[in-house]
Amino acid sequence: MSKKTIIISIIIILVLTVFIFLISIRGEFTSYLEEKYPGQAFHVGFVKIDPIYGSYYAKATCLGDHTSFTISRGFTSKIIGESYLQNKNINQYNAKINDMFYGSDIESSIRSVTGSSKLPFDNNAAYNQIYIKLTENIAHAAVIKKMMNTFKENHIVAEKIIFTYEKDNHLYRIELSSSDYELKENEIAAKIERHK
Repeated sequence: MSKKTIIISIIIILVLTVFIFLISIRGEFTSYLEEKYPGQAFHVGFVKIDPIYGSYYAKATCLGDHTSFTISRGFTSKIIGESYLQNKNINQYNAKINDMFYGSDIESSIRSVTGSSKLPFDNNAAYNQIYIKLTENIAHAAVIKKMMNTFKENHIVAEKIIFTYEKDNHLYRIELSSSDYELKENEIAAKIERHK
């Protein structure tokens, strides 16, 4: 055998060994999810190596509710960490507030609406924060007032409701809460601050 053939053979063996090892880590992740969440089915993607944090990780998806999350374990540890319930919680809170504006007369004025809570999802749970990005060429105070009215009608309680938007190359921001639902449009306009 030539030297070149030996080197190629060694490289192929090393690649196959790493591939088989990563497949076994994927099997560990799949078994972990099946044990922790019986009755749920998951798809675990290809395992990758993160040399900076010294871990193996993969993207996974719950097939029942389509929640995507990361699952990982360290090089030297058998302890597996994942964010399934946390991501599912975020998705449920976000879906609840996004659905309120779907098909509404102000839907086109909204770039994004996201919300979070420290509590597991419950239709009556309070949000820690709701963050809204608005589009540029609209009557911002009027849209904010309509959104606040919608939150009030849907009994949304939030510690912070933050609106941001860009206009004329500047960033504008207003921070409100559910205690501000009664503010009038001109009072909202007076609270909007230019940030840059």
